Amino acid sequence: MSSPTLLLRLVCLLLVAIALGGCRSEPRSVEDAAAARPYPLLLISIDGFRHDYFDLADTPALDRLVAGGLKADSLHHAFPTKTFPTHYTLVTGRYPGTHGVVANSMWDPLRDQRFSLGNRDAVGDGYWYQGGEPIWVTAERQGLTAATFFWPGSEARIHRIRPTYWKPYAGETPHAERIDQVLDWLDLPEDSRPDLITLYFSTVDSMGHRHGPRADPVRDAVIDVDSHLDRLLNGLEERELLDSMHIIVVSDHGMSRVDFDQYIMLDEYLDLSRVIVSDWGPAAQIWATDMSAEEIFQALDGAHPRMRVWLRDDIPERYRFGSHHRVPDVLAEADLEWMISNRPYMAGRSRFSLLGMHGWDPALAEMHGMLLIHGPSFAAGSQAPAVRSVDLYALMNHLLALQPAPHEGSLSPFSPYLDAADAITVDTLELICGQQRDTRIKLRRGPRHLAVHDGLHIHVLDQSDPNGLLYAEAGLEVDMRNEPFTVRIDAEVWEDCLPGGSS
Repeated sequence: MSSPTLLLRLVCLLLVAIALGGCRSEPRSVEDAAAARPYPLLLISIDGFRHDYFDLADTPALDRLVAGGLKADSLHHAFPTKTFPTHYTLVTGRYPGTHGVVANSMWDPLRDQRFSLGNRDAVGDGYWYQGGEPIWVTAERQGLTAATFFWPGSEARIHRIRPTYWKPYAGETPHAERIDQVLDWLDLPEDSRPDLITLYFSTVDSMGHRHGPRADPVRDAVIDVDSHLDRLLNGLEERELLDSMHIIVVSDHGMSRVDFDQYIMLDEYLDLSRVIVSDWGPAAQIWATDMSAEEIFQALDGAHPRMRVWLRDDIPERYRFGSHHRVPDVLAEADLEWMISNRPYMAGRSRFSLLGMHGWDPALAEMHGMLLIHGPSFAAGSQAPAVRSVDLYALMNHLLALQPAPHEGSLSPFSPYLDAADAITVDTLELICGQQRDTRIKLRRGPRHLAVHDGLHIHVLDQSDPNGLLYAEAGLEVDMRNEPFTVRIDAEVWEDCLPGGSS
């Protein structure tokens, strides 16, 4: 490394140290940014890549990133586990109930307008995204250059700012063309080269919807995306960038199987002409018009054994889905693998080509995505328990030496991994709980956070005491300060949990 380059890196590290020390008074100036550019950051999304897809096929490119960096057990997303809400949480560090992108299809009662993915004017209208500041806006505000090759929200002018380089979404764009563009951006002169790049692939998700999770076409889509990532990594290595930039690979949700015979017809219990339903599927978002919210709730509560329903103020605390004006008056959610629809929509359909879906409770393991991080700040071979997607905005700001906008995430789970001399691994502890000793709970514990594996669910909790014996999150707690341990998950509390094994 040349002396001027080394000096720039030292200046950048000094700015990061100041930021970590709590200096948050003003964003750095454009002049400061130009004087100390960070390592480039490439954020890649493989839509619909469930956390357990790694064993579907050989994935040499993804395996290369795993071997050289950090792999989390999974990525715990926000509710609802749909593409636009989860992607926008990833880049803003805010939950959908705060940033306002509450579904792929949503209704805004203030504007009296609908948003849908097929409405290109709405997708490109910054109004829908004002509740958060995406990382590319944060970067551009503070003198860095951002480029987005597809990402939900990146087509809109948000807070009057766009990325320097951006692409209107075109799903048919060949994967090779996407890789070529990223490499071309990185070949630009240093004063115009992007510091932040996003890249997006949708085929794994598309095949999961059409054929169900882990089907052969999903495997083939994984292989195809990995082969293009392999060419990307080789291109970065040829440019001597692979080990001098940060690469974060995520997916926005998992995937579960659905069946035509497992649909709940909402109009069997509710007069749909008297309400607005802005989103369907695993969860229905319902608005009061000619019926009150209480009347809607009473009509649906207990109506079907595979469906739960809440008034807006009663939505489970850990969903963090209650403050924005686009959050519906009533939320109905089906059990995993069940869907909510209506008879006119389903009329005449004896079978149809939808075998996979997502959108349920984000703690369900089948809704968890994946997370890989590779770059100079992470020791090769590091592991982490399940991580919350809302925390990635704080991490990206740290890696880019930026002052983050207000957000709801935390850098804490990642802090021990940053610049660690050696790989960090995960401890596993089995708990046996209940009077009949019939409840088994697995804890996966990292340096600053913990994941609770409870049946079909994986919850993520932050460390709440310096000794790593108390962990908490909304509606959740693991207290290991005294034996027997106490575990609380929503309304269930076990006060008699004993260690049954560790590794």
